[in-house]
Order: sequence, then structure tokens, then C-alpha cells
Amino acid sequence: MSPSEPSHPAYTAVPNPGTSSPTVGEFPSPDPNYREGSYLSPDPETSNLFGRPGSEYMPAPSIMTRDSTYSSLPGTPPLRGDERKSWGSNVGLAAAASSVAGAETRRPGSAARAPSNLAHSSLGWNNTNNDRLSVSDEDEEQGHITPAVAGIGAAEIQNEKPRWAEVGAEQPSKKKNRKLIYGGICLGLLALIALGVGLGVGLTRNKSTTDGSSSSSEGNKADETNNKSQTGTATAHHTSAAPSATPTSGTQGSLITLADGSTVTYDNPFGGEWHWDEANPFNSSARPNSWTPRLNEQWDYATNRIYGVNLGGWLNTEPFIVPALYEKYASVNGQTAIDEYTLSQNMGSNLTAAMTEHYETFITEKDFIEIASAGLNWIRLPMAFWAIETWPGEPYLERVSWAYVLKALQWARKYGIRVNLDLHNVPGSENGWNHSGRQGTPNWLNGPMGLANAQRSLDYIRTLAQFIAQSQFTDVVQMFGFINEPNGNALGQGPIGSFYIEAHNIIRDITGIGAGHGPQLSIHDSFLGIKNWYNFAPGMDRVALDQHNYMVFQDQPTGTLDDLKVKPCQWWASSTNTTFQSYGPVNTGEWSAAWNDCGQWVNNVGSGSRYDGTYDGYANKATGSCDYWNDYTQWNQSTIAALNHFVLGSMDAFQDYFFWTWKIGNSTGSIPQPNPFWNYQLGLQHGWIPKDPRQAAGTCQGDGVTMNPFNGKFSNPAVTGGAGAGTIAAADSSSFPWPPRSLTNIAAGDMDAIYQYTQTGDVITMPAPTFTSPGSTETIDAGNGWANPSADNRKAYATISGCSYAPEYSAASLGVPADACGAGLTQPTKRSVITENKRAAYPAPTTPPSRR
Repeated sequence: MSPSEPSHPAYTAVPNPGTSSPTVGEFPSPDPNYREGSYLSPDPETSNLFGRPGSEYMPAPSIMTRDSTYSSLPGTPPLRGDERKSWGSNVGLAAAASSVAGAETRRPGSAARAPSNLAHSSLGWNNTNNDRLSVSDEDEEQGHITPAVAGIGAAEIQNEKPRWAEVGAEQPSKKKNRKLIYGGICLGLLALIALGVGLGVGLTRNKSTTDGSSSSSEGNKADETNNKSQTGTATAHHTSAAPSATPTSGTQGSLITLADGSTVTYDNPFGGEWHWDEANPFNSSARPNSWTPRLNEQWDYATNRIYGVNLGGWLNTEPFIVPALYEKYASVNGQTAIDEYTLSQNMGSNLTAAMTEHYETFITEKDFIEIASAGLNWIRLPMAFWAIETWPGEPYLERVSWAYVLKALQWARKYGIRVNLDLHNVPGSENGWNHSGRQGTPNWLNGPMGLANAQRSLDYIRTLAQFIAQSQFTDVVQMFGFINEPNGNALGQGPIGSFYIEAHNIIRDITGIGAGHGPQLSIHDSFLGIKNWYNFAPGMDRVALDQHNYMVFQDQPTGTLDDLKVKPCQWWASSTNTTFQSYGPVNTGEWSAAWNDCGQWVNNVGSGSRYDGTYDGYANKATGSCDYWNDYTQWNQSTIAALNHFVLGSMDAFQDYFFWTWKIGNSTGSIPQPNPFWNYQLGLQHGWIPKDPRQAAGTCQGDGVTMNPFNGKFSNPAVTGGAGAGTIAAADSSSFPWPPRSLTNIAAGDMDAIYQYTQTGDVITMPAPTFTSPGSTETIDAGNGWANPSADNRKAYATISGCSYAPEYSAASLGVPADACGAGLTQPTKRSVITENKRAAYPAPTTPPSRR
């Protein structure tokens, strides 16, 4: 459906005669400090496309990624005379208490944790019985009811607001709530009886048992290491059972029964096949479309195409993606909610109810149906580290979002969608931007707490790698982005490279080496330029490069719509193929349809836009008004057609990509559907996103752009698990040692003086879902969360008993401490030899379309 035509003719962006006009060919100056030849050039792979001269902390053009307050990063020259401070900066993270629990526990505090108030508190840390309960049940004490998912058409999407978005709405009476809850319980029990399956989570820890069973399902061959259980909760063996009467698979026009008992018609015109059988929940025979291999068929990174979207803002919130959630808690006790840290604080006692309802309603199974029906075949699933655990002082809702990670994996399997699991933030913040958890200064591999925060991060990476390496999940999670957007301008390539190699070795010790053993790994270019990673540790096993390309977090591109629509091809098409040829697999993990930075909170809460001059330093550099761009209902057909071309050009230039992001939540403000440039779902409905992503092929060639075509063969076989994989040269290990020899603000001679945790804690094992065989009370083996007990069995990092640590998020500027906890510790390292495992070959996939 196209929006109604406004009375004015096609909108034209008026070129700005000031300093933001293009200075080199078709490339606008990306920064007020631009120096010709030092930053951007018409040939992105021959220049430092992502660096920013003169400031080690300065975000870059591909970056400021959705969070671009310049002066929120120390060392950044302000764009005007006064230095702008970050909201809520007075809310510090207190140093650890002087009396700390013994190092046998991971947490730097021994106080009992308050109940979560969630229906099943086993999702949190109060579960001492390792219960494995179904999250499909509801509990009266929860305080909110999971809304039933009503059948809606495309035109109705995004028109409903969850309760937390209803500012000032009256709360229903408790009596009414109870009636709804009892009704919901009855419906839930009926659904469970009919479906015989529940998705449940509990808390498990690494403990040895003798249970050695592993289920066998189509397309899932259990590895030998999975036959050993390491959980204290016994898992019943899978037994054969008669399939239910509910259809277990279907194609175009088939009826799908959802978990709540409602039904939807599968409207996928691209030959997709869904599959879900309660008796065999790990069947991986589904496919999203006819040109994509089934989940249990091999993915070829040289020939198959990634058409993907991010599920941003769901399990790791951002203000501009879910504005109504932030608007509801915008200001509490004088603190503005600008990131999930301050949002969680502002939610107070309502944290569990509000965040759980957000998880429950923002992304549902219907989104996965729509994603498959849009011709897409991958999702990137950003998740936060607090899905695994939190430590005292961290206000985030702990572990509840893990239940929704499991739901996402279940839905992805059902519709044949591959998953790039993205650990979107780590303790201390890897970049200082709001999506890292707390906006401010990176304290990961930076400052006196930089190493300690990185140590915690490695634990979480190991925990996730052990979970997704289980045979039940390898067909679904086929890529693992183990850290998102470390800010190389602030941290330097050396420390980041050291972390990348250490994480790679930890993961491959778990999965084994070679194709078919665990996911492809994705490493971000850290905004240092993709070219700077071509020769990085070439022996790493199955590693793809990840770049996040945006053109709007800089001086704004100018010109007519015809000028703007061809820029993605001009900027990025040739570079993509050069990376294929010079390195190997590369994907654009984030990009959008934005050709300016207009929108609500795109540049941070309260930061304004460069385009209209409301952003710091741009008062005299305005390009135009944002009024037209903020409200898509004003766009005429010429605008939509040009934007559609812009999107097609981006898809063609990137080839393998994940759009940021699938949907933008509603706002309670005057424009209920803000930020249309960033909303794939909305663009599908109104025409600036193509109904079929394959339409993009040939766009750049049609624009007259030379693409430097890829010949279809990677020069280094290790990048896809071939010869040399897993063999990291001694020179690379020496150049990038773990721990790093120094940090940007910690000299080599001072590394022994900074904080460390000690490896004496209990390793975290993430719980699996619970599936019950139809007509039986016996559960189906969903794994124990620990794929390879023979892998590195070091203890987890924990605080040193009786020792106080510097603040997690605000220690970077404190300097070298005089008496730091753990200073100078020599920690156990990874095993030196990573063995190669053998696995049966995948079935031959269907023939994909050729890559250009």
C-alpha cells in the first residue's frame, strides 16, 4: 500500500553550500575535521574508511552506530565550545563492597537476591532446585498477563500498543486480572495438552552425571561429546510417539497453529516450507524459500546469499527502536532514561513486569513467519550479557530474556531461518554507546578494569559457545558474532585482535576444527576499516568479517534524490567483492535505508539531527527540515521509488547482509511510527523495501558502477574450514598475545598493576528448553547446555574474596591503581592444541543463484 500523495511535487534535498558539501568526487565530507585524502576517498578499500583523524575515541561514519553523541566519549573534541555531558552520568556504579564473598562464587557479593516476581522465578538466580518449568504457564503473582496473539494482517501491524506504552492508562482491578489469569491458565493447559510441548528454562550448573543419552532427529547427528551430560538436572530419553493430529509441516496456504491455539495462514510466495513436530522438535528440514538450502543442508558462503534482518531492540533495548518503552520511564528522580542501564533503574519495582511484557510482545512467532515470507533467510539476534547473569550493581533484568532466545531459536527452526547469534554487549561496555548497556566510556579492554571486564566476557562467550555447539542447535545457529562493535578508535586493533584470537581458540576448543563443527564466527572490523583485517591471523577456522555501514552519522549527503539513491553502489559495491577476493566471507551485519539522520533519538536521546541543524555543532550546517522525513505518510511516490532504489543498491553492494532492523516500535508522541528509514517491516508494507530481495541483483551495474566481480572462490580455504584451518601462526599469536601486552591507556609496564578476576568460580551452563513427547510425560532430550565436557574445563572468573574492585563502567580515567585486586595474577590459559573432529557431510543442497 502506498501512502496518499501530498500536494507538493517530488521532494528534493537542497544541497548545502557550506562545508558539508561534497569535497571528493561523490563523497561528502564525513567530519568537520575532514582533511582531503586522509579519511574518505572514492576507493574505500584504499583508505581508512572508518577511522576518524585526531581523536582516538571518535566514532566513525559507518558507526556512531545509532548512538552518536560525540562528547559522550572522553578525548573527543566537542563540536562547540561547551562540552556536552551525558544524561544520568551522576548515577555511578559503586565500587564493590569491602566485604566480598569467597571466590567460590562468581558474584562479587554474597547477599541474597530479591525475588524476580516473574511467574517462574527459576528464570532468575533464586531457583535452588534447578526446576525446568514451562514459560507458557502464567502465575497470578506475576502482575501481568501475556496477551494472546491475535491474527492480524500486514496492514494492522504496529498499530497496537502494549500496556506500558499507554501513558496514564488506568490499571485493571485485581479481581479482573484474576479472571483473565484463570482463563489464561485454562487456555494454556488446553494448549499444552493439545500440543504436548512446553518451552521451559531452569538454572543448571556444570555437574557431572552418568546420563549419556542424546536424541536423534532428522538432520541432527549427535556428536560423541554430546553423549556426556554435565547437568544436575536429569533429562529423559526421547521415545517414539505417534505424531499429533496437528499438521507438522506445510507450504503456501497451509494453516499454522500457534502456541496460544490461534491459527494463521502461511502466506509465503517463495516456496518456503515450515516444519514443526512436537514428537521431533529438533527436525531441521524447513526452508524459508526455494533458493535457500534447508537447515540440515550445507550453507556455502561462496555461493549462497545471506538476506537477513536484525531483531534489534528486542532482547537488548535501544531508545530509538522502542521509544514508547523509554517514554514511559523517561524521567524518574531527575534521571533521564538513555540506555538500558538507566531505563532499568527508572523502571524500579516494575522492571520485571515491563521488560517481560516487552519481550513477550515486541517480537512474536508471527514476525518469523513474515520474515520468511519476505524472501529473507537469516536473522541476526542481538542479545545482552545479562541474559546469562548480572553482578551486584548492574540493574538489568537478569536471565529472563534467555527464555526468548530459546523461543527465537525454536521459531527460526520452524520456518527454516538461520541465526547469527550476536552478543551485543559485554561488561564495562566495548564502545561507550547506548546499545552496549551503558552510555559513556568504554571500560572493556580500556583502563584499570579493562582486563577484568574482558575476562568476564570470555566466560560468557564460552557459555554460549557450549550451548550452541550442541547437536540440537548447530543447524539453527550457524553464525556466532561473539562481540558487537568494539570501538577500535578508542581501544586499538592490538588489544581487540588479542581478544579475537583468544575467543576463537576457546570456541574452537569446544566445537572442533573444520566445516560442520559449530558455527561460522563473525568478527567486526572495529571501525578501523575492513582492509586492516585481511591479513589478520589467516589460520583462524571459519571466520567471516563483519562491517556495519551507515552513511548518515557524519556530515549529511546532499543532492537530489537521484544523487542519493546511487550512493550505496558508489561507496561499497567494489569493496565488498575486493574483500571476498582478498579475505573471504564478509557480511554487512548492520545497515539501513537512512540517507539522513532524521528521526526520534537516532543519535541518542535528546541529541537532535545533523540534517536539520539540531545536533551539536550543526546549527550553521543544516541541510533541510526533518519534518518530511520523520513522517512516512507524507512521502510521495517519487520519494518512495528513490528510497527503494537506495535499498536495492545497498543490497546489491553488500550481497550478504542483515538490515538494521526488522521493526521499530511505536511512540507515544505525535508521530506514532517514528524512524521509518530503519523499519524493514514498515518498508515492506509501503514500498521502499522490495518484496523480493533478489530484485536487487544488477542494481549497481545498472547504475554504471564497476563491481570488481568475485570469481566464486576464496583464496584462503581456512576461512570456510578447509586446509590450514585452526592453525594460527606463531607470529600471529606473538603479535596478539592474551592478555594483551598493553592497552591504549595502560602501558606494558603497568599491565601487572591492573585489576583481574581469578578463575575460581562456577562455570555457567545455560538451560535448554523443555519439550514433552505427545501423549506422554517424558521429556525429549534438549541437551544439557554443555556440548563438550572434554573441552577447556577451567573454572570461571570470580572476584577475589575480601577485595574491592573499581567501578565497572567508570574506571577508565582513574589511572593505574596502587593496589588492585588480582594485580599480576598469572591465569590458566587455553589448551594449546585444538583437535580436529570429524562429522558426517551434509546432504547436497539445492542449486543457489549465482553470485555476481
